[in-house]
Formats: sequence, C-alpha cells, structure tokens
Amino acid sequence: MKLVIIVAINDIIVTNNVVFPNRFVWLHLILIWLSIFPTSLFFTLFFNLFSLWIPTIVIICFLPVSIVLYYGIFILFLLFFSKLYLIIINLIRQPKEGIFERSLNDKDFLFFVLRRNLKRFILKIYNYFPLPWAKLLALKILDIKIPYNTGVLDSYIDSDFVEIGNNVILGEGSIIMSSMIVGNLFLIKRVILKDGCTIGAFSVVSPGTVVEEGAILGMGSYTKVNQCLTQNSIHIGRPAKRWKNIQND
Repeated sequence: MKLVIIVAINDIIVTNNVVFPNRFVWLHLILIWLSIFPTSLFFTLFFNLFSLWIPTIVIICFLPVSIVLYYGIFILFLLFFSKLYLIIINLIRQPKEGIFERSLNDKDFLFFVLRRNLKRFILKIYNYFPLPWAKLLALKILDIKIPYNTGVLDSYIDSDFVEIGNNVILGEGSIIMSSMIVGNLFLIKRVILKDGCTIGAFSVVSPGTVVEEGAILGMGSYTKVNQCLTQNSIHIGRPAKRWKNIQND
C-alpha cells in the first residue's frame, strides 16, 4: 500500500498550507510563564541593587532601554525553556522519517505536531527581533542544521529534518518543506541543501529533495518529492527541470 502511495506522491506537490491540530496552546502559556518569572526576578533584583547608589530619576530615564533589555532577556529564557521541553519530547519519542497516518492516534504524527507547534511559536517570536541572526540562532537551537552564513530572508523552513550547508541563499518567500499532507497520510523526508546552492524567491522545495553544491532553483519553481538538483546547474519549472549547466554554458 505504501509503495503505491509513494509513486503517487512523486507527481504531487502542495504548498505547506495544511492547518495542523492546535491543541497544545497550553504549552505556549507554560513557556511564557516560565520565561517571565526569571526575567522579572532578574530585573527586580537589578533595580533594587542600583537604587541604593543611583537616584530614582536616573533609573526612570533609562526605562526605555530597560524595556528593550527585558524583551531580549525574556526571549532568551523562552528559547532556553523551549529547548528543555524539546529534549524531553525527543527522549519520549524520537523524530522519524516515513509515511504516517494523519491522526493524533498515530504517535509519530502526534509528537510531530507537538514539536511543530512548539517550534513555530518560538520562531514567530524571534521573527520580530530586530537583529538578523536571531532567527538563525532559534533555528539552530531548535535542531535545524543551519550555519550563520545562510541568507534566510523571509523564507519558511520546516521544523524537522532540514540540513542547510554553508553560504546557502534562500530567496524571499521560499518554502523548504520536509513534510507534507497527502489525503489522510503524512509524509516526512529529510531535505538537504548543500554548500553554495540558491533557492529562488517564492519557490518550493519538497520533502526528500537534495540540492547539490552550487545548484540553483529558479524563482517560482518547485521540486518533486525525492528530486535531486544536480551540481552547478540551473533548474526551473513546475516541477523543476534542469535548464543549463552554470560552468559550461
């Protein structure tokens, strides 16, 4: 049965617009409370200590800076506690590649949804942080293999089984999918983007795709499941096909 499904999937490409069950909002509330408590404690002790030597009016003048620092420390604590929860979740059930039922009765799908909700919540917060490396830091802490020299722009990166090499460029609006829904089934397969490759703007990389070194996926294109984009060549189309070699043409 699964072999027949895999053949069918190879001719299907959908964007990652499936709404997963959102039954873990309580986890977000726990993470926020755990992060607010030590952050507030730190600032209370800080201001009480400095109020012994510094006039209150001076402390009030630095209040805008304090708010920014409070927010920065808060999201660091949030990332710390999220990582602890992620370790516990992975100890209970390790992430797996394969095809599973799209049902919370399936343990692999259930824990995927749990990890996904946790990671998307953290990444949504880090997207608002003004420094460009903040999103990369969050992705690395949340088990995505991605170096700091990657250009992510406004791209979407799936929550599991994504490996990104050095000097990779992800165009604006590009989507890196290691998972997708087909009917009542759920597919998850590792995506590998090797050194120096480029994913064009508004393009979609499907589960199981391997983009070799120096390969380029053109703007608005998408790959098929388990497709391999050859080294130092340009691929365009829906689905993508090799157009020409970069070095020889």
